[in-house]
Amino acid sequence: MSPKTPRGADAPVGDGTDVDALVDGLFALPLEQFVVARTAAAKEVKASGDAVGAERVARLAKPTVAAWVVNQVARERPDDVAALVALGDELRDATADRDRTRIKTLDRLRRERVERVVAELRDAGEVAGRAVSATALDRLAETLTAAVMDPDAGALVRAGRLSQALQHVGFGIVDEGGEPADVVELRARTGGTGGGPGDADPGTSTRRGGRGARSARVSDPADGEPPEEDAVAAAEREVEETAAEVDRFEAERDEADTRARAASDAVGQVEDELGRVEDELARLADEREDLRARLADARAAESAAQETLTAADELLDAAEERAAAARKARRTARRG
Repeated sequence: MSPKTPRGADAPVGDGTDVDALVDGLFALPLEQFVVARTAAAKEVKASGDAVGAERVARLAKPTVAAWVVNQVARERPDDVAALVALGDELRDATADRDRTRIKTLDRLRRERVERVVAELRDAGEVAGRAVSATALDRLAETLTAAVMDPDAGALVRAGRLSQALQHVGFGIVDEGGEPADVVELRARTGGTGGGPGDADPGTSTRRGGRGARSARVSDPADGEPPEEDAVAAAEREVEETAAEVDRFEAERDEADTRARAASDAVGQVEDELGRVEDELARLADEREDLRARLADARAAESAAQETLTAADELLDAAEERAAAARKARRTARRG
């Protein structure tokens, strides 16, 4: 027996230091404490005699704000995250069965569950005592969707040890920078598994992205295993093709939904403006009728005044004629 047997990530080392527990504790800390605590943890593991484990801890990347939010959600709401990951398994089964009705139903359920978690955090305004920005909430929604669509991403999200938020795109999983995320390798680095902490097999073949990089396994006769039947390989290829088709249509659907929402918003704005104009037109119509009525009254008053003026002119003319006649009669009387 060799003097020192290699240990798995879950096994305590040296004086009983549990590397996996230390790693899990690091990702549970407030974000601003991560770097200092990581350095202290690496020293503790190295002092216990596990140089490999110490290097593993020292190389852990500090989470982005969005990744930290996802990690805390995974810890505070494990049932919600587990339900989303399980929903992903159902979606993959439905896809393998080409059950379009069930795929549509499950996809709608996936959207509703993700939106509910995000909405509740938005209402709370914080997670683990830290305010949550709109950008972080968008990243959370994208990461939870990735956890549904990719089983390895789902296991990593459930472990709560992300260093970057994830996003599911047509060809697989990418990180916040848009680079393909090797989620199998990430699981091996952080020790994430579907049910909680633990290491993935370092010998597991990795893949950059999602379903598109996975191929049917063909056994080598030299290793003593019989080759798989062609029907299995064909079925696996069919699963990959239909899964890629679902991904493509989902992306197109999301894009169409975005355009539809934008168009709906534009319609709403125009309708509001039209309503304002119609209200103004109604007000002006009422004002016009009022002015017309007042104009009619004014014209009637003008006509009556004109008639009064004409009558007054006639009376004045008659009075002036009588006055002239009276003056004439007075002059005649004075001369006589």
